[in-house]
Parts: sequence; C-alpha cells; structure tokens
Amino acid sequence: MQPLPPASVQPLLYWMLFPIHRLFLSLYFGQIIIQGYDNLPISGPVVLAPKHFSRWDPLVISLLSTQPLRFMTNANQFEGFQGWLIRRLGAFPIDLEHPTVSSMRCAIALLQVGKKLVMFPEGGIVRDQPLRSLKTGLARLVLQAEAKTPESVAIPIVPISLRYDPSADLCATIFITIGSPLYSHDYRQENDKQTAIALTQALQDALLRG
Repeated sequence: MQPLPPASVQPLLYWMLFPIHRLFLSLYFGQIIIQGYDNLPISGPVVLAPKHFSRWDPLVISLLSTQPLRFMTNANQFEGFQGWLIRRLGAFPIDLEHPTVSSMRCAIALLQVGKKLVMFPEGGIVRDQPLRSLKTGLARLVLQAEAKTPESVAIPIVPISLRYDPSADLCATIFITIGSPLYSHDYRQENDKQTAIALTQALQDALLRG
C-alpha cells in the first residue's frame, strides 16, 4: 500500500462526515456564536491561528469552512483509529519539542498552493491562563512561505479566539471571535527575525483582545 501523502484529504470520507460533524456539534453544544465572519479571506492561502482551549477546538474551527482545512497537529495525536482518521482529513504531524524540516516544508507547500492552514500558536492546550506567551515559529513560517512563492503573495494570519461558557462540556455556549487578518508587510522591520517578533506580538495582542 502506498503511504498517505502529508496533509491529504480523502474526498469521499470528508463529505460523508461533513453533515454528521455539523449535526453532532449543534446537538452536543447549546449554542455556537460566531463573530467577525467577514474577516475570513474568501480565497487564497491563509493561516488560521486559534486560541487552544480544548480538544474540541479542531472540530469547532472546522465549522468556519465548508472546504477541508489543513491542521498542523501534535505528533502524539496520530495513534490508533484517531490517527488513521485525521491523516485522511487533512492533518499532518509536528513534534512540538523537536520540529522537523519536513513538517515545515509540508506547511509551506500547502500555503504555496493556496490551502487554508490551521496552526495553534500556543503549541498545546492552555486553560490556566488567558494565553501562553507565543513563540515566533508561526510568523517565521509565513515569512518563509511568502519568500518561496513566485508571485508577490501576502499570506494573512487570522487570529481566532475561542471561549466555552461555562466550560467545554455538554450544552456549553461557544463564542468564536474572528479577528482582522494580520499581514507581514504591516510589521516589516530591518530583517526577518525582527519582523517575526513584531508579527508574533501583534498576533498575541489580537488573541488577548478576542
């Protein structure tokens, strides 16, 4: 059997699960309120950068698009049936402790062909504070993808804040706040390192506001 290409989506499986996914979330949670929908780019590459509060977050974020999203996902989530399933729904692994070049190349390649990529900038689930201090990895990846794209393409980073009221459990109300897209050219500094720092700070501020 041929190995599954990174971040591939099996269309039959995706569209079979599509209505089930939406029906299940609408029945499990009390209400899902989305604010700022107009801030989502309609076409072209984009990085969705959500706050990571719960294991429900990837399923909730998937509500924002009818087309498959690609998820950069912690490598420890790819075991058993869950791993089999998410590999076929657009997820690809990254070792959060020791990120590999292949994971970065996969993410950049997806953006180069206009896919929507989801990256949780905190690197893991955080419940005990509003937001974990962000590292510059997401911003540096976007800068590399823009540099490797033949045409002058600006890749937006869209901050997305999530809140579950009272908690991420049955009948909770979910608030999804989609912030204004951030573009690297608005935070351009003397070099890419400083630009990544400025862009990361802007993302952190946007998520805290949300």
